[in-house]
Amino acid sequence: MIEIPSNQATIPYNNIGSGSSTNGYVDKLINFLEEHYASFPKAYNVSINESEEDISDKLYRHLQRQSNLNDAPFQFQPETPQKLPTAKGHKKRADFGVNLNTFDINMELIYCIEAKRLPTGKRDREKEYVMGDGGGIQRFKKNLHGMNRTGNLLERNGMVGYVQGNDFEHWHTQINQWITDEPTWSNTEMLQKVSFGTIAKLESTHERISKDNLKLTHFWINLC
Repeated sequence: MIEIPSNQATIPYNNIGSGSSTNGYVDKLINFLEEHYASFPKAYNVSINESEEDISDKLYRHLQRQSNLNDAPFQFQPETPQKLPTAKGHKKRADFGVNLNTFDINMELIYCIEAKRLPTGKRDREKEYVMGDGGGIQRFKKNLHGMNRTGNLLERNGMVGYVQGNDFEHWHTQINQWITDEPTWSNTEMLQKVSFGTIAKLESTHERISKDNLKLTHFWINLC
């Protein structure tokens, strides 16, 4: 098993053997996403009239291309099936899954990402980033998203927001207001600002219905 020293600056991407430890790879993935989310608007001319699905398709192609060009170990998977072994009905699908591209044919799913437009453009679904039938954060909390292929829950996952109206400060305030207004949610679940610049980076922590811990990293991309 390959162990990754905490002080190691780079990972030898071409030497990830079967059964390698994923310790440290999620941190590397977060850094990768932060860099390449920022370059997305310049790489693609995204129209404000494009659907969430069309934007996600462009983002998927951008991230996978950058992973290939930079010899990174990440294989992005759109519309990744998600289902607990005991769950009934059809599988839910996360917008993106991130696999660790090992020599092993069974690449390990290490991270799930849900994407949402801000604003949604639909009044009856305005809170969808947080809650509702298609609520982004809520899907993770309800164990509908954020699990590997064997149904084991992933503690760390992510959200990406396509900002197409107002600014980062507006959405930080608005989303936290939706959380505090919901009596079944805790104030400890509010999004914490990490940095606002070319893109926004925030973090939040939640408790799943299974009582497992959930940590989300939020990136917002300005597409106005």
